[in-house]
Amino acid sequence: MEPMKKITAAALAGLVLATTPTHAADLFGTAAPPMAMPSSDGPAVEVGTNWYIRGDVGLSLDNAPTVSFSGIDTPPQGDASNPWKSTIGPSAHSTDFALDVGFGYRFSDYFRMEATYEYRTGPGGTNTSTAVCPYGLYGESSQTTPVVQLGYYYDLTNTCDGVLKLTQYNNTGLVSGFVDLGTWWNITPYIGVGGGLNQNVMSGTLQYYETANGQPYRADLSPTGTFPHEWVDLAGNPITPKPNVTFAPQNWDRVITSTKYTPAWALMAGVGIQISSSATLDLGYRYLNTGVSNALVNTQTGAVIKQNNTSQQFKIGVRYMVN
Repeated sequence: MEPMKKITAAALAGLVLATTPTHAADLFGTAAPPMAMPSSDGPAVEVGTNWYIRGDVGLSLDNAPTVSFSGIDTPPQGDASNPWKSTIGPSAHSTDFALDVGFGYRFSDYFRMEATYEYRTGPGGTNTSTAVCPYGLYGESSQTTPVVQLGYYYDLTNTCDGVLKLTQYNNTGLVSGFVDLGTWWNITPYIGVGGGLNQNVMSGTLQYYETANGQPYRADLSPTGTFPHEWVDLAGNPITPKPNVTFAPQNWDRVITSTKYTPAWALMAGVGIQISSSATLDLGYRYLNTGVSNALVNTQTGAVIKQNNTSQQFKIGVRYMVN
């Protein structure tokens, strides 16, 4: 029986050794690698799928500028607050060109934000206004004895036509938020609001010509006698308020250069039409308000160009998702 016990003990020892990985490899060959568990990180996320770029072109309906002559408004010919031709007054408009580019990020199916830069031309061209401009000095004395020198006659029939040649443009930066209102048949209406900064640049010339003969206005109003330096009417009464026309050689022509920075805000509405998996055709309307720009042209005449810088814009563009 002793040999049988030894055999049995040897068999049990071999079975125990075979159940451990190291010895099992020795007994049955190379062991298979342990099973790998799936990564807990999940699928890779594509970077940048919510970013997009955009570009638009459009037409802008802008208010035309007005000119006032606060220094010589006693009295100019016509309405002092609107000396432009009737078709160029404060209720007139100009159709201009607008171009913008920008980028945006879609936070969800219903909300996105954009940063845009816009270049927009402004109302310009050539316009004419009329103001009183004394052609010369005519001393006036009292008609009673003793004769008293009263001043210089302010002849309201002496007028000049001011020819304004103006160009202007705007640079506007906006940050805007949009709410997309749902999609039907690949069409998504939206509304939005934005705010930012506008730069308005004006340049041009303002030149005056005598209405009577069309010659450039270059009157020499230097006093030659002992008359008081006072503008009076035919009755000898001082003009009130006093015209801001000095007793000196006159040259009202001016070169206009003006750059103004103002806050800007906008309201938007439109529709996006999905034309591919990445591109959306954007048809939009925007009301843009960039405040008021005043450019003082001539301190002597008080000529001021005022631009109520509001714009109604109709645009077409493309939004392209960056994949």
